[in-house]
Amino acid sequence: MAGTGLRMKPRNPMSLFVSRCRWAVLSLIAATAWAEPREIPKEKSSPLSDWLSADGITGDWGGLRSKLADRGIVFLGAEQVEGWGNTTGGLERGTVYTGLLKLGLNLDLEKAVGWCGSSVGTTWFWLSGRDASADLVGNFLTISGIAGFNTVRMFELWFQQNLLNDKISLRLGQLTADTEFIISRYGATFINATFGWPAFMYMNLPGGGPQFPTGTLGVRLAVNPLDWFKFQNAIFQGNVYAENVNLHGFAWRLNSQNGLFFLNEAQFLWNQSEKQMGLPGQFKAGAWVDTAKFANPNDDNLVRGNYGFYFILDQMLYSKPAEGPAAARKDSKSALSETDGNGATPAKQKSDRGLGWFGRVGYEPQDHDFIGFYFDTGLTYKGLIPTRADDTLGVAFAYARLSSGARQAAVKNGSAGVGAEMVLEATYQAQINKWLSIQPDLQLIINPGGNQDLGNAVVIGGRASITF
Repeated sequence: MAGTGLRMKPRNPMSLFVSRCRWAVLSLIAATAWAEPREIPKEKSSPLSDWLSADGITGDWGGLRSKLADRGIVFLGAEQVEGWGNTTGGLERGTVYTGLLKLGLNLDLEKAVGWCGSSVGTTWFWLSGRDASADLVGNFLTISGIAGFNTVRMFELWFQQNLLNDKISLRLGQLTADTEFIISRYGATFINATFGWPAFMYMNLPGGGPQFPTGTLGVRLAVNPLDWFKFQNAIFQGNVYAENVNLHGFAWRLNSQNGLFFLNEAQFLWNQSEKQMGLPGQFKAGAWVDTAKFANPNDDNLVRGNYGFYFILDQMLYSKPAEGPAAARKDSKSALSETDGNGATPAKQKSDRGLGWFGRVGYEPQDHDFIGFYFDTGLTYKGLIPTRADDTLGVAFAYARLSSGARQAAVKNGSAGVGAEMVLEATYQAQINKWLSIQPDLQLIINPGGNQDLGNAVVIGGRASITF
């Protein structure tokens, strides 16, 4: 398995205590925030309502945060905590906690020192808890997208220069590919890791590739000559190493054995501007090549070189009409016309609320990859409940078929019913306020590990997210 690494989590009593405290605090905050009106008249404003309506849980720091942002200094912070329980099948029944603390800093050098079009940024992670897939189910379509080896690590540290009114963008430093490549807009709603950086990448690339939570040396060039077309390519260190080897994100090794990872993606967009009232969508096509050495799943011999192709389609199927003036809503673009003095009805406004669909397909060589064919698809609906306009309901399905080499290896090891692993996920992301969301989640894991050695698993859990 080219992308596998140690993922077992220590059973730490202190981590368990911290996780319980986090859940207790989040539950209290959620109950208070949910009961609070979403829009509070200024005359009824109070310290509590101001706090609940702030952009982050820590507020504006007495105005300091806004002043720093005006000078190009933006601090980033978020906490995500998850709880998962396996009710049947897999390795064993039980529950686990998974946590992720994210801290970062972005500096706009144009605002700070007058360097036009340039910026720098860094992001750091503290990962804690356990991995439900590794500890409870035994599957590779990882249940949690934030699960990882317990440690503190640097995720990214980059410098970016934009040119020609942002039509050209160059970024270099410690980078990850999953922040800009192979991402589906609607697929990002789901918690299972494969709907983000997909399994046909993290199971086939050495160390899982440059993706959460492991960044590596790289350079990315993006060209956006037209509103409807964008092309981006990147070069990374070919082997990022397993998480338990690259403990803190500093395993930089540019040599022939590690090789290089080349990634290219073309994007085609339609109905994105406020003047185009058709349903928006996008199509992405990409190809990658990795020159690193990695283990062949059939015989564990080292082989060099790998490649693959992928295609992604995101399409809004139904757009729910925007409510109120566009300027008053964070998710609506400018109205096409203003209401006149006689109270005439304004023109229809674009909105991101409604029904969206996504589909992705990935293909890799059958002889030495772990996954040979992959596809996923799903539907999301934002604003289905009238009183919960920013909530999103979603259902998605992923199918990962083992390559011929991986199937042969599994049969030699005595596995039965070798073929493909699948996951069906249903989720509801409740946006309590600007800085708090709660997301209950249900996942059905079919053929854990790509065979029938373990029973199908039903996993129930969820995520709570706080922005600082």
